[in-house]
Amino acid sequence: MKKLSVFLYTNILGRKIYDEFDESIGELRDIYVTTEDGYPRVIGYKVRRDGSTFHYEFRTINFYQLDNNKVKIVTRGSKEILPRTYSYLLSEHLLDKKIVDINGKQVVRVDDLRIAEIAGEYRVIAVETGPYARFRRLNCAKLGSFIYGVLRKDYEDRVLMWDDVESLEMVNNNLQISVPYKKLSTLHPADLADILENLDASSRKQIFESLDEDLAADTLEEIDPEYKGSIIKDLSETKTAELLEIMSNDEIADVLDELDDDEREKILINLEKEDAEEVKEILGYEDEAVGSIMRTDFLSFNLDITIGEIIEIVREMEEVEEDELYRIYITDEEERVLGAITSYDLILNKPNVKVKDIMAEDVEVIRHYVNIDEAIELTSKYDLLSIPVIDEEEKLIGAVNAHDLIDEILYPVWKKKIR
Repeated sequence: MKKLSVFLYTNILGRKIYDEFDESIGELRDIYVTTEDGYPRVIGYKVRRDGSTFHYEFRTINFYQLDNNKVKIVTRGSKEILPRTYSYLLSEHLLDKKIVDINGKQVVRVDDLRIAEIAGEYRVIAVETGPYARFRRLNCAKLGSFIYGVLRKDYEDRVLMWDDVESLEMVNNNLQISVPYKKLSTLHPADLADILENLDASSRKQIFESLDEDLAADTLEEIDPEYKGSIIKDLSETKTAELLEIMSNDEIADVLDELDDDEREKILINLEKEDAEEVKEILGYEDEAVGSIMRTDFLSFNLDITIGEIIEIVREMEEVEEDELYRIYITDEEERVLGAITSYDLILNKPNVKVKDIMAEDVEVIRHYVNIDEAIELTSKYDLLSIPVIDEEEKLIGAVNAHDLIDEILYPVWKKKIR
């Protein structure tokens, strides 16, 4: 017999375990691991014998390859343990479950696991995913090769090192992880959104609950509209409140757009009265109207303010979105648009310069009820990053940014093409 230092999990699953007297103590049904220190470390074994389940740890355990390529498991010094003191089960929480490939930024299925002996301990070092592993587990590897050959499809498996994956199922009894989804939190919100869209509702909720509020808000903005409402309504009250605190009213309206009135009210109750009314007003617009996508957070000042004063005000603000600095609007006492400056004007001019002396006076505006197509036409014609939105009284009430228009028109088309 040859002792194995690296082997596949499914090759030992269901095999008999023999003690030092070569007596069978049962069949291996699952393995307990802990992930507190990197690669999941084996700490216990779930064994089935005579219709009953036992939970063991062993002083020593070795895996040997027999002449028929099957694996024999030999142990010494067995000790029964309490399963609730251990974290994860490989079959129950990993095998055949979804896992996130961090580098490939996609969700894959765990078809097998590679286990290796490292410094006297057995650890999960990699995940295998692909058709070959699935057919191999059914003892139909050659049949799979023939089928995939006829279909001219790739029959090879992908091997993902444990450092490059994030498990969605490996949770403890409290359904929490000590450092939740730390690998996922390093992804760009757009990549994270793509991954979440390929998960079930329960997994999406679990991940969102673990993200910090800034990343959660940015990711929610990138999520396809059809998922946004269901995500926000399923979150805990605490997480919902955190998100609403940092989201602009137009972003909140975008999220609530797919919900019915009762579901909206349950979420709007977390907002200040003025904000809730503004969100409702945005939701009241037709989908094709500029008002439905305008941002209600914008910067506007009077004619007599100086560059230095604007900079000081912006510095003292708790949070300023990059979008708000595309164009800063100058208004009169009636809040009608008189001109605009850009962030470059703030950088290039001296603090004592008044905005009325440097502002662009010929500013294109658009009314809140007109079709979005008109905003697209203006943006394209004048190469604008932002267009001020006015009401019937020509009062400034919002702004439409170029990337909002891109999201509105091009993003759904792009998503449809890649699916």
